[in-house]
Amino acid sequence: MLYPFLKVMLLSLQGIGWQIAGNITFMMTFYMASFSSQFLNFPTSISNPVLWLSFLGSFGIAGYAMKAWGYQFPQLKINSQVNFWWLGILIITALLNLGMSAGSWSRLFTDFKLVLATHSLIMLASTIVWVGIKEEFMFRYLFLWPLLTMNIKSDQKRIVWATLISSGIFGLFHAGHLFAGQGLLQTFFQVFSAFGIGMLFTVITLYTGTLWIGIILHLLIDLITFPTTSAGIFFRTTDQLSSRIYSDHSDY
Repeated sequence: MLYPFLKVMLLSLQGIGWQIAGNITFMMTFYMASFSSQFLNFPTSISNPVLWLSFLGSFGIAGYAMKAWGYQFPQLKINSQVNFWWLGILIITALLNLGMSAGSWSRLFTDFKLVLATHSLIMLASTIVWVGIKEEFMFRYLFLWPLLTMNIKSDQKRIVWATLISSGIFGLFHAGHLFAGQGLLQTFFQVFSAFGIGMLFTVITLYTGTLWIGIILHLLIDLITFPTTSAGIFFRTTDQLSSRIYSDHSDY
């Protein structure tokens, strides 16, 4: 059933704007349909392998479309011309965000009692791992790669604009937490912080030619962020934060 859509609709899209919109719409439709089916009394569970096969299938189809449009898939091996001293500085800068996300390094190591939550392994796979891989794939590949082909003569300007646009959309993506009841000021700072970390991840992706470093850093940041929420793998017990319900990335 997907083949006519893929052949007639998705692969026929011309222009970077339509291609980005088509791929993102396709992936988000898969994502939302899988989770919203529970409201239709379908036995959809995050532990259901069919659900994960649909997720992986959406990744595969989106990647196939990108390849058909002429965009190279990010490599697994780091670019051989990378200066690892500069890469180390970038990674350390991203790791510093771990402490800021949790409040401070001191607060993280002295004021938290980490308690293993119910179904933690499933939550680990479904929230932290899935969100990190999904967002890096979407924003550092589906968005970034087409933007790098914009009709701008200067390579430097094209890279700068692609970085700003993809990171800006990544930041605005987090504005959706307003609809989950998050405060306006907190959401503003979250959007601003996500924009900054998105630029850093974009630089790492462009510098190394691969997504996996950004994915690992994204997972680490989410893992540290989650102890401050009741939705995470661990929940804080010292001040009864387990009574507060936030969506993922609430402390970005």
